[in-house]
Amino acid sequence: MLQGRSYLRKKTHVSGNEYYYIHIPARLAHDSQFPFKEGDELIISIDAARSKMIIEKAKKRKKRK
Repeated sequence: MLQGRSYLRKKTHVSGNEYYYIHIPARLAHDSQFPFKEGDELIISIDAARSKMIIEKAKKRKKRK
């Protein structure tokens, strides 16, 4: 299992909207087992009972003909 430590950061846009960021350490992102690449659409789920965040690749949508 790949593992690293990071922090949750909050930014406020000039529009007043708040955004939260999690920085992924480079040594994780550059590992051959890292399952994501830049531009991937992700699904983020929260398991509140276990205090866990689950991040998965979104399934590709089939194009209609």
